[in-house]
Amino acid sequence: MPRRSKATLNDLINRIIYLYEKEKLTFKQIESILRAEGYDISKSSIHRAYRSYQESAELYKRMSQEIKALIEAVKENPTTDAIEAGVAYLSTKVLQLVKDIEKMDFDDPLDVITAVEKLGKTAERLTRFREEREREAMKILKKGAEEGKVDPEILKKIQELYGA
Repeated sequence: MPRRSKATLNDLINRIIYLYEKEKLTFKQIESILRAEGYDISKSSIHRAYRSYQESAELYKRMSQEIKALIEAVKENPTTDAIEAGVAYLSTKVLQLVKDIEKMDFDDPLDVITAVEKLGKTAERLTRFREEREREAMKILKKGAEEGKVDPEILKKIQELYGA
């Protein structure tokens, strides 16, 4: 496990953010305040902690916007294909976050593992459901072609498209 920053170890991140953003202090001034309070922390450590916070905040903001757009897309097109794409997207995002698991600070690692497992199972069930739906649709189309209700050329194109 990588070494944790002094700011994280001393639970100073929120204080650093407050002093920098609300009180408009410089990193040097923040260092002086924290040292006066007995914390052995450097200006560069404070700056790294703040930069890490900014990067995380930007990532979460971007993910939030993407998820909102995904939810709107699913509302407009509530088919299993859209839902399957959404689950795949969420799985990718969770795996990106888990990729650096040693840097993450959470109460129970089992919660993250359980969430990833649930997303994987959901993706698998959606894929099976979609494939079953496509098979049923092909049966109906073939029956329609046999009865002369569906143009055989259209059936052929659909079979080529779906690999059926």
